[in-house]
Amino acid sequence: MDFKEKTAVTKDNGQIKRQIRRYLRWWPLFVLVVLLSVIIAWIYMRYTTPQYMSKASVYVRLSSGPSGGAQDLQSMMLPSGLTTNEVDNELSVIRSKPLLYNVVKALRLEVKTISEGNIKEEELYESSPVFGEITFLKNARKFRSHTYIISPDGDRAFVLHGDNNEIKGVYGRPVVTDYGSFTLMRNLSRKFKQPLKLTVTNPRIVADQLEASISVVIPQKKSSIMELSRVGVNPLRSEDILNELIRQYNTDAIKDKNAEAMATASFIDDRLELITQELGGIESQKENFKSANKIADLQTQAELNLQNASEHTKKLMEIGTQLEMVDSVLRIANSSANDQLLPTNVGMPSGLDGVIEEYNQLVLTRNRTLRQATPSNPAVQQFNRDIASMRELIRDNLRKSRTSLQISISQVQNEINKSGTSLSKFPQQERVFRSIERQQNLKESLFLFLLQKREETSIALSVSTPKGKIVNPAYTVTEPVSPKKNIVYLAAVLLGLVLPGAFLYTKFALDTYVHSRRQIREALPDVPVVGEIPNAGEEGATVVKTNDFSSFAESFRIMLTNMKFVLKEPQSGQASVVLVSSSVKGEGKTTVSVNTALTLAQNRKVLLIGADIRNPQFKRFMKLSSHGLSDFLAVPDAEIKPIIEPSGLNPNLDVIPSGSIAPNPTELLASKKFEEMLEQLKPHYDYIVIDTAPMLMVSDTFNLLGYMDMLLYVMRAEHTDKDMFEFAAQLMNENAKGKFAIVLNDVRNIHLSYGNKYGYGYYTDGPKKKRWYKFFD
Repeated sequence: MDFKEKTAVTKDNGQIKRQIRRYLRWWPLFVLVVLLSVIIAWIYMRYTTPQYMSKASVYVRLSSGPSGGAQDLQSMMLPSGLTTNEVDNELSVIRSKPLLYNVVKALRLEVKTISEGNIKEEELYESSPVFGEITFLKNARKFRSHTYIISPDGDRAFVLHGDNNEIKGVYGRPVVTDYGSFTLMRNLSRKFKQPLKLTVTNPRIVADQLEASISVVIPQKKSSIMELSRVGVNPLRSEDILNELIRQYNTDAIKDKNAEAMATASFIDDRLELITQELGGIESQKENFKSANKIADLQTQAELNLQNASEHTKKLMEIGTQLEMVDSVLRIANSSANDQLLPTNVGMPSGLDGVIEEYNQLVLTRNRTLRQATPSNPAVQQFNRDIASMRELIRDNLRKSRTSLQISISQVQNEINKSGTSLSKFPQQERVFRSIERQQNLKESLFLFLLQKREETSIALSVSTPKGKIVNPAYTVTEPVSPKKNIVYLAAVLLGLVLPGAFLYTKFALDTYVHSRRQIREALPDVPVVGEIPNAGEEGATVVKTNDFSSFAESFRIMLTNMKFVLKEPQSGQASVVLVSSSVKGEGKTTVSVNTALTLAQNRKVLLIGADIRNPQFKRFMKLSSHGLSDFLAVPDAEIKPIIEPSGLNPNLDVIPSGSIAPNPTELLASKKFEEMLEQLKPHYDYIVIDTAPMLMVSDTFNLLGYMDMLLYVMRAEHTDKDMFEFAAQLMNENAKGKFAIVLNDVRNIHLSYGNKYGYGYYTDGPKKKRWYKFFD
């Protein structure tokens, strides 16, 4: 083990020893509290009635529902994937108030008899000489409970002693009271000689009490077994309650099952009657549709209409071709040339081809004659007249044929339109017809389905199987669950140790203030603590004087020595800047600023600047003018020399007072002029100490962090809260890494690192004898 490891172990051991010693100082308190705890535990065990746990287990049958029909109907209506854990639901059902109310009435738990002893009472159950039940309540909601003292009055009567009245009654007859009536019966197997306490409670309140006392759990995941348990002072009473609760649970489940099956059967009968009517309506609708559209079979009728339309279209094309040929021949015939032949065999109407052929022969004969004769030849002239006459005859026949063909086209087109109309109606007729058939098929399927489910529901009604099968009837564990002797005495001893320990821990924990350098080192191991300033009030010293050898002055000399590890020696013509700040007001930062400057001024030239212009405090230590830093920064062309004043405490110490309280201190300190001022002052001093505002309250000091060579952070013993440790660590890590140090101010002698044993060397008196009443400080 190297030196560092040994040091760490020694440190840990020292901390443990310190904590143990803090608590061992209070050993009489621990002994006293332990003794009292054990005595109280003995009294508790002597007069506490033991409680026993009774258990029962039930297997829950996971049925498909009260009836097959109801389950299938539910599956049709619920989206797929929606399931419930039936056993989890039954946990709430078996502890429901109606079932527990039935248990109370069945076991007559609303009337309770109690035997009174000198210190504790004993509830009588099977050993009670009387038992009873409430038969009527005038106002069940307002009535809670009433207690009587019951005394025997012979073998057949009794006397009830109330608050201010006395009621005489007879066993088996109702006792009328202000809130209602109840009946008491005599248990002849038990003697009844001494008065007993009799409590009559509203059954609903008793049911609520049972609900709180009964526990129902599933011992294993994905199990169908419920485990019921109850803790009570009377094992037989608890067993009867659990057994009766299981019986009521099964009875209620059978009632629910039958009720749901009856409701399902009624629902199915109603639906069957309605669907029968709907089926008749759909069949009538189908018959009317066929009659209105004059169709036997929709598909056959559609094929016939399609065939007719095809034949008419073919005929229309033939007539159109003939009409086109007639128009072509007619155009040729209407031309002025008499020697032009007309076409034949081109699909002309019957009769025209022969006339045209005769015409063409006549034209050819004339043309042959013209080869041998002149046009003025009588024979040629006769041919021309015959050709002209025949041409006119052909034109007349062509016109008549054309008219006849046009009429035929119109007739065929009408037939085509009729067939098209019939075909265009077919999709709509088919859609309507299929819709009717679909409704018919749906209703027929549902009708058959409901017939099947009605039979299944009838079968379910005839079978009544209990939902819960008793696996283990109610039984009671032999050992009481409370109080357990070993645990009670062990708890008493532990409590006797914990209570004073908790008291002392709370006492120590509520002290959230910083007291010593050790606390700072433990919380902030990476932050150097350069000094501890003792409480100045004991010596009356608040300012370090020349040739001052007090412990107060010596502490600042030690602090300056420790500061050398953080603050570099000032360079020639370049002063080192030390910022002094704290978390909140009242921690003594101004006192530390002034005395740090005075100590440095013993052999160096020092300037002290009051940058806390919100709350100036220099006048507590020195006589200074009212003008200062804020006035200089507020005026752009102001000179620096007029605000520099001698401290009057040391010739090497000059001071720049804070000046007038400005409305905008943050802006003034963040100005360029402040930086220029520091640059102007550095060549004339070795150190510049700046007293700044508390950093947790305002942001003024953060504007100056860029100018400093060291930040001296002041904490005050008995004043600074330990919560400030986190702020200090964050401040160092983010803004002053390697330039941050803590000074603990106003430390009591007992918390000084060496003051409680040795003081500050030979400059102070030895340690004073500690008073007895300060032993636990």
